[in-house]
Formats: sequence, structure tokens, C-alpha cells
Amino acid sequence: MRPVRSVQPLAGRVAQPNGTKSYIVQYRNRITGRSRQQTIGQVGPLLSFTNARKEAMRLLSEAAQGGDPVEAKQTARQAETIADFADQYLTHHAKPKKRERSVANDVSMLNAIIIPELGNRKVSEVGHRDIQALHNSLREIPYRANRRLALLSKMFALSVLWGWRHDNPAKGVERFPENKRHRWLCDAELARLVAALNEQPNQNAANAIRLQLLTGARIGEVLSAEWTDFDIIRGVWVKPSHHTKQKRTEHLPLSSATIALLQEIKDRAKAEAPQHDLTPGPWSGAWD
Repeated sequence: MRPVRSVQPLAGRVAQPNGTKSYIVQYRNRITGRSRQQTIGQVGPLLSFTNARKEAMRLLSEAAQGGDPVEAKQTARQAETIADFADQYLTHHAKPKKRERSVANDVSMLNAIIIPELGNRKVSEVGHRDIQALHNSLREIPYRANRRLALLSKMFALSVLWGWRHDNPAKGVERFPENKRHRWLCDAELARLVAALNEQPNQNAANAIRLQLLTGARIGEVLSAEWTDFDIIRGVWVKPSHHTKQKRTEHLPLSSATIALLQEIKDRAKAEAPQHDLTPGPWSGAWD
């Protein structure tokens, strides 16, 4: 049979050189005017003429409304995989907008679990059940499972904004409960730590830990601090928004012991290098 054209809502059969016969439909793209041909399936017991005709009518109807089934199929075949998407996420979102340590965490989670499990899947094909199954498989490590779920949710939210899909399959997946543990040093442990800091040859590094103990600050905040952040007269540490986890400026009152430590660090730095100012921060060269 001749292939069916858009003016004939029927499925046609064509024979291949090897003798295989297939149902096809032919139409013309209304926008470009380009003639397109779509194979519906092979002639045989699994696909009757009636069903082939129904599929042909559906495709012709889509083409009549301005669609292009052939182009849509080609686009789906060439669609980005999760592995491709991970590269795009890191390049266009994580690296420009997140801290270096956060980017490293994302890379670790992608390489350890997400890409090995989902990397070959198309972004458009991953469903809610896939995300739920992956999350359930990590039940023995609930904290890390929740972090991976949060990363996937963010990535798929971006895929919606970028037009790669219309929904976020990670939305609605329930996180595992997390039982946070709090561990405080006893007096004996604290005394041993102080003694070890006093014996540390690199007192810059030791002072960074001392300041962390006195203020409760994160080690990253301590090491990124600059002298201009400290108002010793008023007794306040102004943490810039780009140094804090919540990405907002924080004002931390300083105890008398903390002020004394900062003054000691400043006096020592001046004595060791009087020709230099005290920028960028107290911990310059702390790990040398």
C-alpha cells in the first residue's frame, strides 16, 4: 500500500527491502511546510490495521493542530540524561551561587548515589516512584538520604524553570526522621584540649580553635573572618552575609575572654610583622 498522506486519515503499509511490512503515516508540518513520515509499527498480530488507523488519526490530528509528532519523538530521543543534567546543574547553578564546600558536597552526592542509580535515565522520564524508590533504598542512612532528596528536589525544580519538564518528581517524597545528637566536652576532655592547644607549635591554628570554642562559630566563619569584622571597642563580631550559613549578616556579642584573645592575636601579629597591616584576617597562614 502507498503511505498515507495527511489528506487521508488511514494507516498505510510499506514493505522494506528485507520483506518486513510496517504501518506508516505521512503529514506536512503546518509551520515549516516540511513533509514528515512516521512509522507506527510492524504489520503483524501485535498491531492490527484498526489500531494502526487509530494511531494514524491521532498523529494527523496532532499535526493538524500545529504539532509535529516526528520532531517531538526525535527531541525525546535526544533529551538530556540525569548525568547531563547534573553537569548543567553544577555549571549554571551550584558553582556560581553556592559556596565551594557546598559544591563539593553536591558533587559527592551526585557521584556516589544519584548518577550511578539514575544517570542514564532521561530527565523527562524520571517519575515520583523512581525518586521514592531511591530514597527508600537509603533508609539506613536517613540523614544523608534526606540531603540527597533535597538535592534532587532542587535540581528538578530547576528543570521545570529551564523547560525540561513540567513537574518536580521529588515533590511530596517524605523525608526520614532525623535524631540529632548533641555531644558536649566534659571538664576533663576540655582540659586536655586546652593543654593540646597550648602545646601546638602553630599558635595561629590553635587560636582559631580557641575562638571557635569561645564563640560557638563554625570553623569556616572563623577562618574567613577579617579584622574589619571585629569591633573590639563595642565587643561585637559582625559576620558578613557571604560568610554565614543563613546568608544574612549576623552580630555576635563578644565575651571579655574573646576580646582578650583577639587583642592578644593582634598584638602578636604586629610584633612579628610590624611592617604589615592586619588584613585580610587573623588566620592568614594559620595552616602553613
